Amino acid sequence: MATIRLNIAERVLPSGLTLLAVHNPGVQTYACAVSLDVRVGDEDPKRSGVANLVGECLDEGTRRYDALGLSAAAESLGAMLDGNHRGGVVMSPASSQREATELLREMVLEPTFPGREVRRVQAEVLTEIRAEEDDPRTVAARRFRREVYGEHPLARPPQGFVRTLQELGPKDLREFHDAWFRPAGGYVAAAGPDDPERTLDRLEKTFRGLRGKAPKHPAVPTLELAPTGRDVHLPMPREQVHVFLGHLGIRRDHADYYVLSVMDHVLGTGPGFTSRCSRKLRDEQGLCYSVSAGITASAGEEQGTFTAYIGTSPEHRQRAIDGFLEEIRRIRTEPVSAPELQDVKDYLTGSFVFALERNSNLAAFAIRARRFGLGFDFLQRYPDIVRGITAEQVCLAAERHLHPDRLVAVSAGAS
Repeated sequence: MATIRLNIAERVLPSGLTLLAVHNPGVQTYACAVSLDVRVGDEDPKRSGVANLVGECLDEGTRRYDALGLSAAAESLGAMLDGNHRGGVVMSPASSQREATELLREMVLEPTFPGREVRRVQAEVLTEIRAEEDDPRTVAARRFRREVYGEHPLARPPQGFVRTLQELGPKDLREFHDAWFRPAGGYVAAAGPDDPERTLDRLEKTFRGLRGKAPKHPAVPTLELAPTGRDVHLPMPREQVHVFLGHLGIRRDHADYYVLSVMDHVLGTGPGFTSRCSRKLRDEQGLCYSVSAGITASAGEEQGTFTAYIGTSPEHRQRAIDGFLEEIRRIRTEPVSAPELQDVKDYLTGSFVFALERNSNLAAFAIRARRFGLGFDFLQRYPDIVRGITAEQVCLAAERHLHPDRLVAVSAGAS
């Protein structure tokens, strides 16, 4: 396998905004992403959903454009704009990168949140929430997060609740945007064919006007693993039952992350139906079509969850839970086999490059590398990190991080 070497340049502005430029020679495309230091705990619980609504409404009007005008301006550049609760991203032909970057800056930093458009988007989100309240998988997933996270902000759904979302207005969005869309701790990353220093010059010229003191983030409750397990079922008139099983997980910067990613693929996230849980619960017992289990996928700035999921018939609910428990206990006590371990290593070292085919993914990687302290040479080191993991390390990490006696089981659907 060829070694991946990315040329990434960095510049930190006096405002605290970090600029990153990834050189991707030979391409004719460009992407730029803004990711500011907006955290899950920054949202007032009484205004739950405001951060998500801000992101959804960033492209609904700016100081120069209304919603249609902004869309037309992007289309004229051959660009695609997308906002989110931390900023946004633009993708365009490389020939339009200067104008596309300016358009992204305007969308992220100068939204006007016009009343009519905000109410329209708000109504769309409310419709989605109400529809999801009738979906047993979503109902179970949301209750699972509440059981795991307790009073922590992560227990709340990002879209908010009907009761909180319907009370929000443009003023609330403007106040949240003004308070939290600040430069300190934020990132702007661009990837394209230009020389990185030239890209940094352009980014600095575009974003140096972003001002504001670093906000003081509210304290959030300390997350702790529940001392005992519990079992919750939410009856709904459905033929199937959707089961989530798990507990508190890890942050992305945890030292065991890579060992646990190998464990995940052996246990429940391997490609196709190669994982142990898929083989046992789907192939051997025929309990389901969709099954998964893993701890690293949700790991981020805050602790994620270890989550096992299965959709099955109500009469097989306990059998499915018992099957998960058996595999969780086994991977904690028995080293994985040499063929299993080698298959996972081959897959992980052979497939990770595919996530870097787009400029938008390269920009996202640069931000992730800085935010989690991975180092810009991470892609060179990653194959050796994975190849060096042993069966004994997987077993010990599973023993440290999987707790079969403290699992929360939440299901929704037929009783």
